[in-house]
Amino acid sequence: MKKIGWLIGLLLIAGSFLVPGQEAAKKDESATPSGRMDKLFDFWNRLDQPGFGVVVVKEGRVLYQKVFGLACQEHAVPLTLNSVFNVAAAAQPFVGQAVALLEKQGRLFLDDDVRKLIPELPDFGTPVRLRHLLFHSSGLRDWLPVLQLAGRDKEEVTIDRVLKIVQAQKKPIFTPGERTQFSNTDYDLLAETIKRAAGKPFSEWAWENVFKPLKMTRTQFRDNFRSIFDDQAFTYNYTRQEYLKGIDTLSLSGSHSLFTSIADLSKWLISIETGQAVGPGVYEKMFTPGRLNDGSSSGFGYGWGVENEAGRKRVVASGTWAGSGAVAVYYPDHKFGFAVLANWDYTSVEGFASDIVDIYLPAPAPPARAVPPAAAGKNIDVSPQKLDRYVGDYRLGPAQILTFTRDGGRLFFQIPGQRFVLTALSETEFLLDFAAVRISFQADKDGKVHQLVWRQGGTEQIAPKIVLVKPTPADLKEFAGTYFNDELNLRFRLEARGETLVISAPDSGEARLAPDEKDRFTTRTATLPLIVFQRDAQNRIVGFTIDGEAVRDLIFKKD
Repeated sequence: MKKIGWLIGLLLIAGSFLVPGQEAAKKDESATPSGRMDKLFDFWNRLDQPGFGVVVVKEGRVLYQKVFGLACQEHAVPLTLNSVFNVAAAAQPFVGQAVALLEKQGRLFLDDDVRKLIPELPDFGTPVRLRHLLFHSSGLRDWLPVLQLAGRDKEEVTIDRVLKIVQAQKKPIFTPGERTQFSNTDYDLLAETIKRAAGKPFSEWAWENVFKPLKMTRTQFRDNFRSIFDDQAFTYNYTRQEYLKGIDTLSLSGSHSLFTSIADLSKWLISIETGQAVGPGVYEKMFTPGRLNDGSSSGFGYGWGVENEAGRKRVVASGTWAGSGAVAVYYPDHKFGFAVLANWDYTSVEGFASDIVDIYLPAPAPPARAVPPAAAGKNIDVSPQKLDRYVGDYRLGPAQILTFTRDGGRLFFQIPGQRFVLTALSETEFLLDFAAVRISFQADKDGKVHQLVWRQGGTEQIAPKIVLVKPTPADLKEFAGTYFNDELNLRFRLEARGETLVISAPDSGEARLAPDEKDRFTTRTATLPLIVFQRDAQNRIVGFTIDGEAVRDLIFKKD
């Protein structure tokens, strides 16, 4: 999660922000689909920066297929349709396809305990089955945030390292099959399972059974991060001042490390319709979400996220890694799909997805309806006394604080350096007009306002009201010391420096802790979004937890 200033900025402009190419594509409604796609990527069609590749297919044929920009910034080498991109976590549908094929052959069974083929994994009492890995419901810790937390994510990552992280886990984060939580570990263990079942490296099995039959000669899982490819699209991080080479140290096939070209991806997307190399029914199975223990949908198929968009089923796989980005989308009922690849991180590839769908598969227009008076900006009078009940801070998520103030007879939404007036729709509901956000304040049984509901874009989130604190330098000294977690073998040091509390670990830099609610602090780092301290019966600080999905259950005990 990001800091609130950045997040709210996105919330406010999400409905209207377009990069230049996207804006041109939307304005030129009379152009052909290919012409509109050219407009969409026109801003990026230049040979002085890294770029993108895109392919669109429908009903078993390619409708659009182009690349834009450079494969190698240092030597000004242009991208080609055969340039090999790193597709990051969009590799996972290929692992899912491998599982489906082996399942069809009777060589893998989803109800098998993963320890049947990887016996060195811990026995947690409740078995972790292959289906739990496949549908991201295993409860196994994701290796990536663990390594990021320890400051070791730039070191080489191998399957042995992933296995050690799992072996150190004392119990699943939740009972396997109880709920879903995306974990790269799941798909790396699936690839290792396939390796042991097939008796050969997963990369070799995938080449022989998935890529070679489709003549995807430019596609390969990489087992060694030092391996090179002909016509490789090198990856870059863009800092606004310079290009930095992407740091990719994965010697790990499964969740990541698939390299492919736009030309090869077109063959694969077409095969979804034709069934070539997999046979009938395999893709249909892959696009069906798995079930959790209570019978509800997991939201994941065989490597794909399964979603409903405007009443249409679609499957999605996406990811970023070391400057690369990839998104693959398919609409099974419309026999339509596309992929966008990037070799730099200037803009998200997922940002192009909705525009491509609008060009080739526009959603039916909703029935016309009258604009309610409130949406037209009419404000009702609410007394200052009632508005004062809403003034304060509300937590939308870790390190995401919404602040409301009153000036005269109006309520304002406040972010650093700016404030936005709210339109009162009623005494409890308000509208942030230009961002189309409805905010409803709610009171408990005693009439005290205790939370708000933030509604935007068809979704809603609950934000409880909180009281922020400002510890004194003397207060901060209480939190100083070292904190250790034996599972991760990781120790943090906290130091009070005047009015500032600083956290550091041996293999990572320092981060400033900003006070939040009582015994809660936030940082500007993704790995430490919110730290919650724990006290004993004598009110002494004894440890802390980190509010991050993969490590939320871990306690760092004070030495």
